[in-house]
Formats: sequence, structure tokens, C-alpha cells
Amino acid sequence: MSQRRYWFALHPDLTHPIGGVKQIHRLAEVLLGFGREVVLIQDSAEFHPGWFDSSVPTVARQSISQQHLDPSRDVVVLPETFVPGLPDYLPGIPKIIFNQNGSYTFNLGNVTRFVDPAKIMSLYRHPDVRAVLCVSEHDRALLAAGVAPAPDRVHRVVNSIEVDLFKPARAKQRCIAFMPRKQAARDAAIVSALLQSQPWFQGWRLMPIQGRPQAEVAELLQQAWIFLAFSQREGFGLPLVEASSCGCHLIGHTGLGGTEVFDLAAENGTADVVRDGDWLGFVHAMHRFTRNLEQDRSRIAQNLLLSSKAMRRAYAPEAMRASVAVALPRWEAQLDQPLRD
Repeated sequence: MSQRRYWFALHPDLTHPIGGVKQIHRLAEVLLGFGREVVLIQDSAEFHPGWFDSSVPTVARQSISQQHLDPSRDVVVLPETFVPGLPDYLPGIPKIIFNQNGSYTFNLGNVTRFVDPAKIMSLYRHPDVRAVLCVSEHDRALLAAGVAPAPDRVHRVVNSIEVDLFKPARAKQRCIAFMPRKQAARDAAIVSALLQSQPWFQGWRLMPIQGRPQAEVAELLQQAWIFLAFSQREGFGLPLVEASSCGCHLIGHTGLGGTEVFDLAAENGTADVVRDGDWLGFVHAMHRFTRNLEQDRSRIAQNLLLSSKAMRRAYAPEAMRASVAVALPRWEAQLDQPLRD
């Protein structure tokens, strides 16, 4: 049999930064490195998001038809948000679901359309589905607990960051970075107002990061002492890793998928978990950090450097390649094993 050819569904074409889009490109690049053919299915073959580097081959989805694909060779990789339409997406071609957010498994990212969870779970057992990929240990456990066709058909792929970009690089300023993204904008506004009302907060600056190329994101994170995490549902929490890698103390929600990131940062005392809805928890954690910074700035800086080193090792491109090297032969063996009722 000829080498597998992977078709990643990646549309509509969106120019604003979405971490999951970049990670699809990164996984595609790793598969190319392992000698597989990979093509991204887009609205336009010429489109590129523009805020990160990638040269993965692309094709316009209008030019793809079932007749062009060979079920013994071709594989379609669908994001978890595409699952409701899975039966009609190139039917008969083996599918892998690349689930980058366990919370979106049940279409919670779409506020206008909630699909019956039992229906979603049945689609994960559709005959076309052969394996499920995910990006965090939390989501691996969730999917293996009854969502995926079988526990051994769930494969963890390590998310990677650009370690040469996201790293400590300059003297810190008295500023706090955060991303008012997804459904977290209201919580961010409330916490910002509470912080600005505190007498001890004078001299600190809140710095929202939104819609910027990743090089600018890295520069801003390198300036900040603290990163506030407001998202309550994350498949992994890529901004958490990027912030910690740039030497930021993490304060906020794990989003569940980011639990492992907070745990790794906490090993060096550089993370404070805040419960969902606990706005005052952000204020208290921030106040503790400012006091500790005043008392022993050098120790705080050293701990942040240790966390940065740990993050950049755990989520380096080499770690992603190693995880794919383990999972790839397993899921490709499953491509030859259709599901049975």
C-alpha cells in the first residue's frame, strides 16, 4: 500500500488569530516530516492566515470530490466542530477527528446550535471514524471515557510552541497581560475594574492582547510579570504555555485542559489557580504576587526562569514530534480496522 495521504479540513478562511488553526498547521508539518503527504482543505488554495509562518500545501475545497480520493490511501482529518456534519463530509473516506477542545466536543463553541450529546457520541462511532486525536491529558481522559469509539483509539499529541520566539528576553515592566477572548471578555472587564480600584495596584498597567501576530504577542508577554487566564473551557491553553515560556506568572482558570500547564508552573511557585467566577480570587492572587515581588524580586525572577525552561522543554517542537512518532503507527494501524457494531 502507498504512503497515507492526509487531508485536513481547515475552513472557513479566517485571518484573525486562532490557536487551533496554527496547531493544525504544526501537526501537518510534523506529518510531512514523517514522509506523509498532507494537504489543507481551505476555501481558497491561496489563502494563508498571515499571523504565523507555514508552507503546508493547500487546496480549494470546491476542487475536492469523493471520486478524487482512495479509501485505502486517503484520510480526512476533521476538527471536533465539524462532527455534526461528518456523515456528509467526503463519505466513505476514513476519518480522524482532531479534537483540540474537549468542551467543543458537544458543540459548546456554537451558542446558536446545541446538538444532542447522545447524537454527537454516536457520530464519534460513525463507520468512517477510525481514531481521535487530542492535545491534553484532561481531554484524552474525557474522550476515552465514552466519547471516542474505544479508549485505545484516542491518541494524545503534544502541542508545541515556537521556543525561539516565546522566551524571556527583556527586563520586566509593571504590567499584566491578558487575552479578552472567547466568552471571557466580561470577566476580564470585571477583574480589571476591581484591580484598578485597589490602592496597592497603583503603578501597574493592564495590557490586553488581541488580534496580534505571534511575534508581537511574544514581545508583549516578555514585558509582563503576570498573565491572567480567564477562559473557562480550554482544550489545552496554548496562551498559558506561551506566557509562562516568556517568564509570566500565571493567575486564573485552568480551563480544565490547561491543568497540566498550571501544574508544571506550580512546581516552581509560578501559578495560582482561580475558580471559575471567583473575581476576587484574581485580586487576592495578584496582591500576593506584588507583595512577594517587593520582598524578593530576584527569587521571583529566578522561579519564572525555571518555569520558562520547563515549559519550553515540555512543549518544544521535539516533544510534539516525539508524541506523533509514538501515536502515528498506532492510529495508522487503526485506519485499516473499520469499526464494528
